[in-house]
Amino acid sequence: MSERELLNPFCRPLNIGYMLRNSPPALDHVLPGLLAKTAGLLVGPGAVSKTMLALQVGIAMATGTSLLGGLVGGTDSSSSQPQRVVLVLAEESAAVVWHRLHAIASVQLAATGIDPETSADLLKRNLVIHALAGSDQVNLLGDNWERTSSGEQLLAACQGARLVILDPVRDFHNADENDSTAMKALARHIASYATSTGAAWLLVHHSSRAAALNGYGGSSDAGRGSTALTNAVRWQLNLSRPTRDSVKHHRIPADLVAQTVLLDVPKANYVEITGTIVVRRGPHGVLTLPEEVA
Repeated sequence: MSERELLNPFCRPLNIGYMLRNSPPALDHVLPGLLAKTAGLLVGPGAVSKTMLALQVGIAMATGTSLLGGLVGGTDSSSSQPQRVVLVLAEESAAVVWHRLHAIASVQLAATGIDPETSADLLKRNLVIHALAGSDQVNLLGDNWERTSSGEQLLAACQGARLVILDPVRDFHNADENDSTAMKALARHIASYATSTGAAWLLVHHSSRAAALNGYGGSSDAGRGSTALTNAVRWQLNLSRPTRDSVKHHRIPADLVAQTVLLDVPKANYVEITGTIVVRRGPHGVLTLPEEVA
């Protein structure tokens, strides 16, 4: 078979007979429902702790510890092993990340029982953070982006990663978010990077004002701009503030409503969708389960 044929998926149809005669391999979950080599979304309004949650997920995976009742560490025994995570934070400075790391260490890592020196060594080996505030934009839709110096550096940094997080995805392209063709192209590019790196890629995305005003912040349609991005990913996690109805439904005390965040998974193609997780924003915005701060 020629090289051109090897690169053409239509020259390599699936072997249906083999598949029916053999049991399928286990699906490789990076987070429950988010598979390796696929892309997902983390959607929420501003100032709801999206970046903090991204850092908390990275720290939990890098240290092999659980987070928020199984959001990390909730699939199989392999998820309890320390794994490499790359976070690219387009809006954060090194100083801000520094403060957030100390906040997470004082709350999340302190609760794990891991020796601080051990956790520091694990994070040094397994967690890579690029704080790009004030730097030139990385445009994933630019011509031959993969061959630019920033493109080569990012893709090189992501090799061997289990999870790559881009926060926020709006800062990684110059297209109109309402342009469905551009958003489809962006999703295709990121899907190809996920395949080539072997990692899951999680895109942090802002929700629309309408989602907050009309109370559907936990919906798959909550993302800002074209729905093409949501339609293209295989998994979506939403953060939203409680509505009047959700306060009543979840029996959230009135004095804790402002500190409460709701986590929903409105789209999960490979696992059953679970119910809403109610979490609290603790000191410095660190997210915890209510019983952890009771």
